[in-house]
Amino acid sequence: MLRLTVLAAFMAGCSSFLVPPVLLRPPIMETSKGALHMTQNNDDMADSDYSGLSDGPVDRRTLLTAIPATVVAGVLGFAVAGSAPEKALARATPKAAPAGTNVVVLGGNGFVGSKVCELLVEAGATVTSVSRSGSKPDKWAAGQSWVDKVSWTKGDPTAGDLSAVFGKAAAVISCVGVIGGSDEEMEKGNGDVNVQAAKQAASGKAGRFVYVSVSHLVPEAFGGAAFKGYFDGKSRAEEAIAKSFPSTGVLIKPTFIYGGDSFGLTPPRVSDGYGSGIDALLSSGPIRAIAGISPGLIKVALSPPVSRDNVALACVAGALGRLQGTKFDGADEINAAASKA
Repeated sequence: MLRLTVLAAFMAGCSSFLVPPVLLRPPIMETSKGALHMTQNNDDMADSDYSGLSDGPVDRRTLLTAIPATVVAGVLGFAVAGSAPEKALARATPKAAPAGTNVVVLGGNGFVGSKVCELLVEAGATVTSVSRSGSKPDKWAAGQSWVDKVSWTKGDPTAGDLSAVFGKAAAVISCVGVIGGSDEEMEKGNGDVNVQAAKQAASGKAGRFVYVSVSHLVPEAFGGAAFKGYFDGKSRAEEAIAKSFPSTGVLIKPTFIYGGDSFGLTPPRVSDGYGSGIDALLSSGPIRAIAGISPGLIKVALSPPVSRDNVALACVAGALGRLQGTKFDGADEINAAASKA
């Protein structure tokens, strides 16, 4: 058990700042089939649909700065593996939504998006998922009863006007993002699609817009050395949402997201069981103190991850108007937002 906890600590430390995805070098963007479509994100770290990652060479500076962060995460995991208490998740099921609530989820067939749809169905909302494929999330939710209660719609705000679809919504939630490929591809997949979605949602008179972005710690850690298109796209999306929904736009900004019942390589993911242990470990006082004085990538590697359930709950809370504020950055703020769902 100790070895497994150490392994999980090491993986969480790696994954939290996106270097391992690059080292794994999966195929470029999957856009025509499968459950991963409009984006392929999270990873973002956020998650929605997940695009492939670059097949290009790994930047030497990025690799060298990654080494100390992963080593620190692994060593700290070994040092306190047996003593960290498991961290409790927020409310598992949201409170009932007001009667007649309609919510549109962009990227609702992805890792985070599918959980958002599930929770909205449990809350009694009418849910429409929009993705390029229009497919059900068979990878994440095969055989689950809630899937049949969602309207799975094919659409792309960069290829057509979805104002009519957004117009009936109390809120639009975007779990769409792309990581990998060229800077141009990443900027389009994170920027263009969400900029257009925000404009069209505002045109259609949607009530709120919730967006799964990325914590400010991540671009600060990279310092422009990698993933420029990814961060530029995220920034453009946030600016567009702030302009179109100045008081009713909500940004959910995690670092690393864990969840599900298995480990994954493309994108890299840690299951709920191991992730919750790492969450507790990195949330402990001593680790937080070390993270607080650590530079760049090490600080990100030692930042607590967020469960997929809590990211999704925070999105639901934002969509249903249960949050005070417009920006929830990092694990503490997202977990607090999730408790309001």
